[in-house]
Amino acid sequence: MLNKQIKDVAKDWDIDAMLRAVVKDDPEMKEHQESLRQALLEVQRGRFARKSVVNVSLITQLRHKVGLSQSKFAQYLGISVNTLKSWEQGQRNPSGAALKLIQLLDKYPELVMELG
Repeated sequence: MLNKQIKDVAKDWDIDAMLRAVVKDDPEMKEHQESLRQALLEVQRGRFARKSVVNVSLITQLRHKVGLSQSKFAQYLGISVNTLKSWEQGQRNPSGAALKLIQLLDKYPELVMELG
């Protein structure tokens, strides 16, 4: 419903007049004029508010859940920060006992502090 309302309003926009007003108000915007034009045209066409989905690894979710920095979390787990980073970035995956520990800590995040 809101998308239709925005599209209906946007169809009457005078984009060139809008761009002139923006540049007049802030001359530094001249260098961004074309990208702003494209963005406004997208709104007129009803294409806006795109949604991006970012997949976050289980290890990253767990670290955020317990509120620890990478270095502190790695310290609690007894691993290097580089190993943790490689897990979080998907370059490597924890396996064996490390994977089981992470799965357990995901279920019971309060146990992370017990590791310290």
